[in-house]
Amino acid sequence: KDQIFEVPLSGSTGYDSMIMNGGKIHTNSHELTLGVSPVNNRNFKLDFAFNFSKIDNYVDELAPGVESIYLGGFVTPQVRAGIGEKFPVVYGSTYKRNKAGQIVVDANGLPQVGEDDVIGRVSPDFRLGFNTNIELYKFRIAAVFDWKQGGQMYCGTAGEMNFYGVTKESGEKRKSNFVVPNTVKETGTDAQGNPTYAANDIEVTNAQAYYTRLRSINESYIYDSSFIKLRELSVSYPVYASKWLNVDVNVFARNLIVWSELKGFDPEA
Repeated sequence: KDQIFEVPLSGSTGYDSMIMNGGKIHTNSHELTLGVSPVNNRNFKLDFAFNFSKIDNYVDELAPGVESIYLGGFVTPQVRAGIGEKFPVVYGSTYKRNKAGQIVVDANGLPQVGEDDVIGRVSPDFRLGFNTNIELYKFRIAAVFDWKQGGQMYCGTAGEMNFYGVTKESGEKRKSNFVVPNTVKETGTDAQGNPTYAANDIEVTNAQAYYTRLRSINESYIYDSSFIKLRELSVSYPVYASKWLNVDVNVFARNLIVWSELKGFDPEA
């Protein structure tokens, strides 16, 4: 309780913010570690360990009248702490959607910009680490895996590379016209004056206009940041051992492989 942060003030006060104590957060944290050594012979040993952790921080209160506060970022997107949300969240411009949640395009087939809102939740569902050690005669082989499940991130790098036409995706879209998938177009209004929609069939004829529009929709570059990584693989061999000195030869490699939805980028970078 009593976090220290900048609270936005009304412009009529002559100030835009005040640093004060306020707010309340709580954390639900669970961690489980399991180590197993199933084989322990003279010339062959095997052991492995798992570490599971789930840490969720929730914002319960902020200053009176304040629903969320800015923690960092740009005009949009921003990192914020919001009441009732896991901490932290990504806040920025959204796609315009109909009541069914479908993205609405304009007369040129381009997605429209919606209101600013929460567009991503950073905190993962859980993390699971796994490491194993194998001793085969004098050789020792070790590997470390890391699995992060859930959580989202904003990848501005992907957006800028698409905008400047240096990605494979943007190159493919510049070859021919295309329809933005899973979108709808407005077809008129019903008897109550509410807009009606139909499946979008408007072809985008200008790829640069498309990526310029996505550049103003922060939600378009929100990605699931889940990953599985082979963080380290090592092999060692003792070449000399005495009462006073041990000498080992080690070969290792780090961050060898990553499996992720965010192709071409490291979700941790």
